Amino acid sequence: MEEGTYVNIENLRKMQAGLSKDQLYDLLGRPHFSEGLVGVRKWNYIFQLPTGNGHYMTCQYQVQFDADMLAERMHWRESSCAALLEPQESEPTRMTLSADTLFDFDSAQLSHEGQQRVADLAGRIRDDFVEPSVMVVGHTDRLGSDAYNQALSERRAATVRSALVSNGIAPMTMQSRGVGERQPVTHCEGDRSTPGLKACLRPNRRVDVEVSGEAR
Repeated sequence: MEEGTYVNIENLRKMQAGLSKDQLYDLLGRPHFSEGLVGVRKWNYIFQLPTGNGHYMTCQYQVQFDADMLAERMHWRESSCAALLEPQESEPTRMTLSADTLFDFDSAQLSHEGQQRVADLAGRIRDDFVEPSVMVVGHTDRLGSDAYNQALSERRAATVRSALVSNGIAPMTMQSRGVGERQPVTHCEGDRSTPGLKACLRPNRRVDVEVSGEAR
């Protein structure tokens, strides 16, 4: 796992002493270094943490366990990584929409329900922010080729951006981009496209709408 994974920042903020290994697994996923099977007292991870403006920092994180195999201490290799977990006043508000709700299978055209979801989101943005700046980011799961997933994520992000414009969000305040399968929020075993694997990967098929600006 030299490249690391894109972890849910809110899950990292929930880390505390006393958590079991099962609880850590649910929050952070499996450790990224093979350190044996029995009596392991340290788990090491590599995470890609957002620094703002679409950029990321590679950070190494270690969890140490006590004799009862409960989390005892957590450490970042670099202190600058720990600082990225502190909420910033300028940190954008992220609103996540499920792609399975917005679009039909393998489509970048909004479904009827998807149109309503985007209209509701546009109303929330207008009501909650003064002169907002909006970034729409499309994501896919890992099923299919890299090139196909990248193109689909870009088309879906562009579709949501256009729908927000149609619902009163100024086009000059918005950007869109796709990142394909590169930023999963959940990890699932298996390579065959089975119904179970598709269901497990559902959280990765999404559109994130990041809104910056003064709150009303």
